Amino acid sequence: MKKLRGFASALALLTGIAIASTTSASAATDRSGAERLNIPNSSACKAGRTVMQGMVAGPGGQLYIIFTKGGGAEPVLSRWLRDGSTWDGASWTCAGTPTSIPALGHGNDLAYHPNYLGQGPALIATQGSQSEYPSADVTVVHLNSAGAVGASEVVHLPVGNISGFCYSATAADGAGKYAARRAGYLWTHSGSGSLTSGWTRVTSNLTSHDNRSDQGIDCSENYIWNTKSINTSTPETGWNWVYQYNWSGGDVESDIGIPGNNLVDEIEDVTHIGSDFFIGVNRNDGNDDSVKVFVE
Repeated sequence: MKKLRGFASALALLTGIAIASTTSASAATDRSGAERLNIPNSSACKAGRTVMQGMVAGPGGQLYIIFTKGGGAEPVLSRWLRDGSTWDGASWTCAGTPTSIPALGHGNDLAYHPNYLGQGPALIATQGSQSEYPSADVTVVHLNSAGAVGASEVVHLPVGNISGFCYSATAADGAGKYAARRAGYLWTHSGSGSLTSGWTRVTSNLTSHDNRSDQGIDCSENYIWNTKSINTSTPETGWNWVYQYNWSGGDVESDIGIPGNNLVDEIEDVTHIGSDFFIGVNRNDGNDDSVKVFVE
């Protein structure tokens, strides 16, 4: 049985502090913490789209979130500016009407690179999901120095249909590194050079919890964070899960349980700003979407 550690344990792993005690995964408790952002369907930053998809933190603590309509159609990229010094429910404000970018596709995951190929900051979105919307393409969205959305381009990855993608500027001793998830494997790529080659498959059968759906991933200096959401085949009492791995694909045995609220609260992605880890939660019953934090 894998071990469950909460957010404090994950932070301890990041800082090298030893953890003496663990709890079995079957005894997991709610790890979805305080709400940091509430997004009703009426929000201007959704532009009539009702399905939350990929999310990532960008320059200056800004948040970028993809929203689509049912079936993954007509995606828009929204931008949220930091307003205030505390991570409370009013920390972000919508930066006006979001940008319609059809090339985002399903937009299952979203990554941020501060200097993509020496061309400045950019977002990188997976166009597909693992099964329903398969695609090996990613969409690179260039940003200006203030983080505003600019031109986009499509890049084909040689690893095949992916559903998770992330970049960490602090990984590999500061050289930076990419990770992509394809089914039960992680692939990694150095932080420099074209994404069209240079990928290495990490030999690892990624852990799962019952029949959960692949969602977004996140990278930090030493770890990769993998999310799995509830779906229509999940028992009503089922939960969303976040798994933690090292860059070699090794399981750090840190399952984090995010209750699904009777198949209503569906985790979509995970991102972090410093030591604060955030989860994007799509509400399937039409209620407001949320961005929450992990808690112990």
